[in-house]
Amino acid sequence: MSYDSNIRQGEPGEDDIKIEKIEVDFAIPAFISGEQMHRLANLIEEIARAPKNTPVNGVHWQSGSGSKPQWSQFDAGFLGKKVDPKAPATGEPTFDDSILYFETSAREK
Repeated sequence: MSYDSNIRQGEPGEDDIKIEKIEVDFAIPAFISGEQMHRLANLIEEIARAPKNTPVNGVHWQSGSGSKPQWSQFDAGFLGKKVDPKAPATGEPTFDDSILYFETSAREK
C-alpha cells in the first residue's frame, strides 16, 4: 500500500479554493463561548475529513486545539513546522493564550 498525500479520496469542487491556513485577526479582543468553540472545532474536523481533503490510503483529522504554541527552532524543525528564526534554538514551548489555535494531522492508514 502506498501513501501520497496529494492523491485524495475525492476531487475538489470547481469553486473550491486550495488553502493551508485560516487566520482571523479581530479588530478588538473578542470573546468566544464554549458552544461557539465547539462548533468551530466541528467545522474544522468536517473540512479535514472530507474526501477531497483525505489522502487515498490515509487519514486526516483535527489533532489539536487551544493556545497557539511557540516552538523552539529545534522542535519546529523536528515537527516539520515553519522555523521562526527569532525563536530560541532549544527549550520548552511557550503558548500564546491570545490566539485560539487548531491544527490537523494526516498519516498513512
